[in-house]
Amino acid sequence: MTLTEDLLTLFRLDRQVRGLRSRLASAEHYLQAQDRQLDELKAQEDELAHRRQQLQATVGNLETEGAGIDERMEKLREELNNASTNKQYTAVLTELNTVKLSRSGLDDHLLEEMEQIDRIDEQIAQLKGQVVERRKVREVAEAQLQERQGDVGQRLAELQTEHDAAAAGIPGNELSAFNHLADSYDGEAMAPIEEIDRRHREYACGACNMHMPFEAVSLLLGATESLVMCSACGRILYMQDEIRGAFAKK
Repeated sequence: MTLTEDLLTLFRLDRQVRGLRSRLASAEHYLQAQDRQLDELKAQEDELAHRRQQLQATVGNLETEGAGIDERMEKLREELNNASTNKQYTAVLTELNTVKLSRSGLDDHLLEEMEQIDRIDEQIAQLKGQVVERRKVREVAEAQLQERQGDVGQRLAELQTEHDAAAAGIPGNELSAFNHLADSYDGEAMAPIEEIDRRHREYACGACNMHMPFEAVSLLLGATESLVMCSACGRILYMQDEIRGAFAKK
């Protein structure tokens, strides 16, 4: 077999391996996407729980402060009842009204904080519902991946063994060139020569459709051990049996 024929064998195996890997990769990526979304939901839930904890601490401080104000108002009321002069009565009443105003402002603040806690509780409940639904989707994604691994795993291992054996028979420089092209063109490292006009000897690259000199066709007709590559896209060219057969009939 010529170098081009050996590469063509590798090319066909490489495409099959990449195709099966792609099927697995799509299922893996889908599962990973579900994991990322679950992580995002959990992060949101943790953030809300932290905010709730802070608000709850604020509420506790406000309630403690409110208890102190209530105690102070009770003492002022006693002082008001025991006031012996108008001046003393007026002073205590003024302070009592000031403390009452402070208590009213604190109650408003306390109410706002508690309303925020209620809103956060609603958001956390919604997130927990989303987490439940997303976990169901993740379970389906995981089952699909396992099913796909079962479907293609054995065949992929077999093809990989054949692929590695075929690659072992390719010289190092040519194998490196092939692998580079395969990675660059998503497995399409090689392209057939397409016949445009046999009489006028017009041929083109089957991948990029760029016309090529007939000298490239002649090289492929011979038993060359050199790579024939498209001057435009750089793919390794090969000749299909029907075109080679047409030349053999001449």
